[in-house]
Amino acid sequence: NVHRTEEQLEVANNELQLLKKRVEKMENERSKLKADNERLELKLCEVASELTEEHSSSNLMSERLEAETKKRLRLEKDVKEQQIKYKSLQESTEKMEMELLCAQSDLNGDLNDELENDEVGVNLYRIKYERAMRELEFIKKRALAQHEHDLEQLIGLKKQLEKKLSDAYEDVEEQRQAVGEWKRKAQKMTNEMNDLRMLLDEQCSRNNSLEKRHRKFDSEFQALQDIVRQERQARERLSREKDFLFAEKSTLEQNLSDVRLELELKDEKYSMLQQELAEMTFDGVTEEEIAHLKRQKMELQRRCKEQEEDIDEMAAQVQMLEQVKLRLEMSLETIRKESRKEAQQREDEIEEIRSNCYKKIKSLECQVEQEHEERTLILKEKHELERRLRAIEENERAEQAAEETIIQKLKRDIRKNKALLRDAQCQLESTKNESILKTQLRQLRHQLEDAEFTRCAAVKARKLAENELQDVQQVLEETQRARVDAEEKATMTLRERNELQAQIDENEEEMAELIKKYSATVKQLSSDQNIIADYDIRVSELESENKSLKENILDLTSRLASVESGGEPCSNIQGKRLELRNKELESRLEFEQATRVRIEMQLSRHKESLEKAQNELSQIRSKEINAQEALKKSHKSIRDLREEIGTLANKEQESHSKQKSIEKQFESLEAECNSTRADLRLALQRIADLQQA
Repeated sequence: NVHRTEEQLEVANNELQLLKKRVEKMENERSKLKADNERLELKLCEVASELTEEHSSSNLMSERLEAETKKRLRLEKDVKEQQIKYKSLQESTEKMEMELLCAQSDLNGDLNDELENDEVGVNLYRIKYERAMRELEFIKKRALAQHEHDLEQLIGLKKQLEKKLSDAYEDVEEQRQAVGEWKRKAQKMTNEMNDLRMLLDEQCSRNNSLEKRHRKFDSEFQALQDIVRQERQARERLSREKDFLFAEKSTLEQNLSDVRLELELKDEKYSMLQQELAEMTFDGVTEEEIAHLKRQKMELQRRCKEQEEDIDEMAAQVQMLEQVKLRLEMSLETIRKESRKEAQQREDEIEEIRSNCYKKIKSLECQVEQEHEERTLILKEKHELERRLRAIEENERAEQAAEETIIQKLKRDIRKNKALLRDAQCQLESTKNESILKTQLRQLRHQLEDAEFTRCAAVKARKLAENELQDVQQVLEETQRARVDAEEKATMTLRERNELQAQIDENEEEMAELIKKYSATVKQLSSDQNIIADYDIRVSELESENKSLKENILDLTSRLASVESGGEPCSNIQGKRLELRNKELESRLEFEQATRVRIEMQLSRHKESLEKAQNELSQIRSKEINAQEALKKSHKSIRDLREEIGTLANKEQESHSKQKSIEKQFESLEAECNSTRADLRLALQRIADLQQA
């Protein structure tokens, strides 16, 4: 029992060391979590500052957009004013032409009247008429030149305004795209802020739980220290009691053997004395018989001396036997120490196994936390990829709409150019006036310039489409990389799952070994209880023997009273010795009863330690159940990762199909551009032919 308590104390010390290590580890984790919390707070501050900067930049961009819209409205107003002026000039020219026609008709009427009235001044009026006609032609030419000059100015203004409008539209589109990008970035930053806040809340909750666990651990550690102190004191007290019990046991065994020998001698002497008393009380005793009795008495005294010498020799032999017994006890003590060492080694092995179990459980918890963190990172990457895919889809839709508008515009321009060419051919065939040809040529040149401008816009749109295709390809490459990373993470999780399964198998084996050792300790405890029961039976037997010895001693004292009155000092001394030994036996019986009570207390303590071991076993089983649950969670996370990988693969296929459709649209746009270029070349050739004609 004492050895077992020492082993339990050593186990408690080892548990204290493990708890100290756990405390240090928890403090390190707490410091790490504090550092992570500070880092996250700094990152949160940086993100908030970036968000404010982006908000201010978005405000600036919105102000610029408002200014651009105001400028565009002003330019549209100027264009409308110029159109109104152009219409007013056209009306004024028409009025002037009508006035010229009216004046010409009036002049013709006046001349006819004058010719009828006065034929004399015909030549004079003819000269005036010719002069007026020349003036009218001069005025007409000047009006036409002025009209052409005004038309050229209006066309130039129109081109400038159209260029400004196109530039303004491009700037507005760029500003809109920038605003959209800033909005997406702001949305992304808000999502990241929310994720960071969630992580910060999780870290705060973990910190609070760790602080609670730390406080609970401190209280448990203090209680364990008190228990260890009490166990140490009890161990010291038990070691002292053990030494005292060994000494008392040896003395009791020696005294019991001496008492038994003396009782046998006393029985023999008692029988001899009874015979002598019977002979002495016999009637008709003669002198010869008295002399015979005296001789017998002398012989008995001589025999007593011989017996005393034998007793001394026996005492020397007893001392020798006691020395041999002490040697045997020392050898037994060495054997017990060796057995203690072996038991200590076994306990150390058990403690190492337990510490390994704790470490493995802790590593499993760390792995579960790492898997949780990796899962959060994968979810973040998933959200990021979804955002990118949405942005790509929006860009593709906008590009498709822009391409469709450009294609429609180009088709309209081609139709317009074809119609203008047909009109030019018809007008060239119908009219041969140089001024009309010049105006038509100018109009055709302007239309060619417009076509060149549209061609440049189409080239720009093509370049934008190529850039967007490159962006789409980059996004596809990034998605493929993310898919590869996700597959690698899935393989890593599968490996970790296999490792966890192997660790759980090892834990089960160690649990089986622990259960075997627990059953062995229970068997040992039952054997100790049997030994204690045997010891109780032995104590009861000793008590019964003590009672019988007391009765025999009382009989002997009553019988020896007559012999002591006869003056035999040896019998008196032996009676005193018997009384002293009786008292010693009584005191030893009391001591045995006290030791019995102590042993019962030790038995109760051993039962408590057994209950503690059972509780530890239940805790280990609960931890094993938790590890199995964590393994199930990891299985579930692996399934989720596989599903996410499948969704990513589907999205990648969709993006590939969209890329192919965009490439087909791009090829069709290139074909249409080539056809428009060919039409433009034909138009230029026809214009050159017209100019040569």
